[in-house]
Amino acid sequence: MRSNVSGAVLSLVIERPSFGADVCRRFEARYHGLLGSGRQHIYDALSRLARDGMLERVPRELLGELDDVDPSGANADGYQATAAGARAYRSWLTGPADASKLSRQETLIRLASTLPQDRATALALIDSYEQVILRLIQGTPLEAANLMDELVADERADFAQAELRWIARTREKLEA
Repeated sequence: MRSNVSGAVLSLVIERPSFGADVCRRFEARYHGLLGSGRQHIYDALSRLARDGMLERVPRELLGELDDVDPSGANADGYQATAAGARAYRSWLTGPADASKLSRQETLIRLASTLPQDRATALALIDSYEQVILRLIQGTPLEAANLMDELVADERADFAQAELRWIARTREKLEA
């Protein structure tokens, strides 16, 4: 997967075959504050995913029950995921993330892209993020050589404790 935007767009189409305008509306609602992409980026991702064989165009007639037709009529076809798209989505969602890049934001993007009934994947994402935070704690020196080192160590410890509280609350909600 080339980007989180592509993964997010693919997840929305897997969730429900849609017209581009609907994907844009749902993207903006779900990823607001996590992914700052405009409609053009979303349409570009749809085109790229279709070109790469992860999505296929579906004639309007087959998606006629949807009420999300682009008022301009420019978006004649909708999209649905292919088997290759479903595999790419699972690989992006559950694949190992670079530990140095795995942040709460990355975790939240992937959580938001997880189907609501897929709690096992959500828990695995939380577990992966917890491992990153635990490694951060282990890498924080216990003793600081000077005041600046102490301030940085304090911030890392405070951040890690806050993240571990968020992880615990999130895990509790997922396991309920």
